[in-house]
Amino acid sequence: MFDLSLPDFEIIVWIKNNDFGKKFEKEILVTIKDLEIDDYSETKDTIVYQWIVPSWIQTMVIGGQLKDFIGNPNLIFLKLKANNDSNIQDVTLKDDRKYKKL
Repeated sequence: MFDLSLPDFEIIVWIKNNDFGKKFEKEILVTIKDLEIDDYSETKDTIVYQWIVPSWIQTMVIGGQLKDFIGNPNLIFLKLKANNDSNIQDVTLKDDRKYKKL
């Protein structure tokens, strides 16, 4: 059977899928090299990663390291999530996603 539960803590990153974004992706991967990838997807426009993090403290520490990348125009979205603890608020460090009107 499949485990459909969300990880307790995760980091989500969206990167523009272009030549500069691919170089930027390598920088991000060096910073998060020790985490397990929970999900990865790639479209013609976007590369999306979700990493599982063992604790909220470690999530915040890595988030602090990733905060240095916020000014990079190839970073679209950066969020730190606590999925199973309602006492911890998610932290969105950058959100430049564009939404289509219905």
